[in-house]
Amino acid sequence: MGSSTDSSPSSCSTALMLGGGGARAAYQTGVLCYVGEAFPEADVPIMTGVSAGSINAAHLAADPGPWNERTARLTSYWENLTMEDVFRPRSLWTLGKSLVQGTPCKEQTFLDTAPLRAYLDDHLPTDHKGRFTGVAENVKAGRLEALAISTSNYATLQTVTWVQGCSITNWDRPNRVGRRAVLSLDHVMASTALPMVFPAVRLNGAWYGDGGLRMLDPLAPAVHLGADRLFVISTRYERSQAEVNHSGRTAAYPSLFQMAGILANVLMLDVLEHDAAVLRRINRLVRQIRPESRGRLRPIDLLVLRPSVDLGALADDYALDIGGAMGHLLSAVQWKDDPQPDWLSMLLFESGYLQRLLEIGYNDARREHDRIEAFFAEEPRTESPSDYASSPSPRS
Repeated sequence: MGSSTDSSPSSCSTALMLGGGGARAAYQTGVLCYVGEAFPEADVPIMTGVSAGSINAAHLAADPGPWNERTARLTSYWENLTMEDVFRPRSLWTLGKSLVQGTPCKEQTFLDTAPLRAYLDDHLPTDHKGRFTGVAENVKAGRLEALAISTSNYATLQTVTWVQGCSITNWDRPNRVGRRAVLSLDHVMASTALPMVFPAVRLNGAWYGDGGLRMLDPLAPAVHLGADRLFVISTRYERSQAEVNHSGRTAAYPSLFQMAGILANVLMLDVLEHDAAVLRRINRLVRQIRPESRGRLRPIDLLVLRPSVDLGALADDYALDIGGAMGHLLSAVQWKDDPQPDWLSMLLFESGYLQRLLEIGYNDARREHDRIEAFFAEEPRTESPSDYASSPSPRS
């Protein structure tokens, strides 16, 4: 994670950090819907997103309306979203032909995301080059300080965070860099481009994919941008030991798809939890130093909200009917006694599932009303262990 020692502008602000999870990002929207209703005057001037979270961050940053109207419109986008709005499956013939011939590169993936680009273009203010005109307008009007979208450079294996807004300079670390840019649909499409599943996107002469692939420090961009408060919405459910012991999983040898699911969770979800834990430890150390002796060090207030139920397991109630080459591949897999791998929930852009995630997110945020209210209060909170017990109580 970008530690509290990272350089930043002199002013401090609240940042919203939205991680990955594919279709599970509907949960983030449910949380934001309640926050917009309950706290219409909330000031969130910095938006950061990675993978599917970049879609929500871009929506909020490019919408010119007040905070509560922005969150309401974002919710309506997800309520009306269908699988056909996100991707088209490639046929076995198209995929096989592209693999044999080696061209065109973009057809060497299971799914075509041209529908998602068109959907975003219809719902976000963009110019003829796909650049988000609303971001520049919000920055000029003082409603937004910065939008940051993270991607993975396939050539250098670095995480590249593209920033539009405040006057921060580019940053360079061994595995992650920050670059100023006029953000566009291409940046969002690159951030969401799962390898082998969604096609890579060309930016500044290089090919980029999902921002979560190499991003070990998902909170770092917000820290670089000067945030002193981080509002983080995770899509990862934290199971209790009792749930682990009674998961009902068999002792069968793990299938290829089960192992892929483990890797997907590690890459997209687990690193966010680890980075938050690192930040809490840094905060405790910084607060032991007298303020006049801290120099550039500063504690960073942190609020993490996560699902009260397992969103991956919830997907078992819905059928994932993709078709095409991926559909043939999935239909050939024998799940035996185990449920389908929960990584498939990331592709489950099915209206019933999305609506359920919206409702869960909304209700989870409502139960956390007091903590959210304290977070947005003018005075910084006093850190206590309860501030970081961020899993809402499971629903009955």
